Amino acid sequence: MTTRSLRALLPVASVRGEVGVVSFEDSDVVRSAIRVEGFRDDEFNYQLIRALGVADYGGSTVGECLAVVAEITDGSPRTWALAFERLAERVEDRGRGCLDAGRRVSARDHLLRASTYYRTAEYYAESVTDGSHRTGERSRACFVEAAALLDPPVELVEIPFEGGSLPGYLVRPAGSDAGPAGGLPTLIGVGGFDSSAEELYFHMGAPGAEREWNVFVFDGPGQPGCMRRNPDMTFRPNYEVPLGAVIDHLSGRPDVDADRLALAGQSFGSYFAARSAAADRRVRALVANPPVVDMSRYMEAWVGKDVFRMTRDIRPEDVIGVPEDLLPHQMQWGIGAICHRFGVPSFHAWRQAIEAYRLGGLTPSITCPVLALVGEREGAEPLDQFRSFVAEVGGPVTSVVFRTEDGASTHCQSDNIRLSAQVTFDWLDEQLG
Repeated sequence: MTTRSLRALLPVASVRGEVGVVSFEDSDVVRSAIRVEGFRDDEFNYQLIRALGVADYGGSTVGECLAVVAEITDGSPRTWALAFERLAERVEDRGRGCLDAGRRVSARDHLLRASTYYRTAEYYAESVTDGSHRTGERSRACFVEAAALLDPPVELVEIPFEGGSLPGYLVRPAGSDAGPAGGLPTLIGVGGFDSSAEELYFHMGAPGAEREWNVFVFDGPGQPGCMRRNPDMTFRPNYEVPLGAVIDHLSGRPDVDADRLALAGQSFGSYFAARSAAADRRVRALVANPPVVDMSRYMEAWVGKDVFRMTRDIRPEDVIGVPEDLLPHQMQWGIGAICHRFGVPSFHAWRQAIEAYRLGGLTPSITCPVLALVGEREGAEPLDQFRSFVAEVGGPVTSVVFRTEDGASTHCQSDNIRLSAQVTFDWLDEQLG
């Protein structure tokens, strides 16, 4: 029945055009207490979609994510972190109750979601406080317990690197213990600025294992999961070095086919993966989602020219207690996060450091098959870098622009992981299957 016919039959009906909800003013039946309104803050909206998106593979539920929105003050990182941490604690408690009762499937499901909510809280926790460390560790701990309840269990892996280790997970298909001699094709998932190996499980690990692929996801230098264990392992432009250590480890495993190794980089991880593909011929296929060829340009477009080029230098300690009208809370949070992850003392030092994060003349050296992905609503700069990358890659390239009507137009297709996974793994099968 159309909205017009509803109005004709029920004159009291009104339509909230902004969300397409029909409300019946005199009705005693409430179909849902949830109102889908989102946030005024664009980044808050994206982070909410990001948490909602992993529901595709059991990483969240729509109801839990939307219910917690009511506890968050729009644009306030502190209220975001506290609200999602409280949600994570509630869901974790349910999971532990199920575990105590021997309900393994229910326990697994709750713990997987708790892991996501702790990670979502960590995103806006102060970058160098105990709060961030606590929520990050809880995210990992919940995932590790849930991973042991999967079939087959997800394998925890620690790859030695420069006096420390790179923590990760190997996700294998069901029945892979009896897999073919010589091992299975294996995808290495490379996250970006704030991703976690636990989140990459939902984006790549679960969909890959369903399609008979091994998937290895890990936390590298600069990423929270790595820095909690190795505080001095900050971001570095030559990411082919840590990725080389990952490839060394996987190539020596009997369950991995070393001749069918692929990399998939998300967000800034696409820059890291592309550098490795340019330098290491063991990489037989590359997925860049979306391609980042110049991190400095990308960040300038993201934060805005006026902020990026501000003449006054700012250190993380300078923003403590600064009123919102002088410096937005998002900016205060961001300065602490970037200085911590890049190992620099101030905003100007960070701006100078990321000048080195450019592919430049390395792009033509990528001669393996490449899949380049981007959402059409990601913005002018990401689309420009996507086109530049596609034009300059040295090997065969397939390019895909996800459209708004596909429900997959956001950054890394966080709004439609299943469609992104289908495109990615079907292409990988064609190249290496």
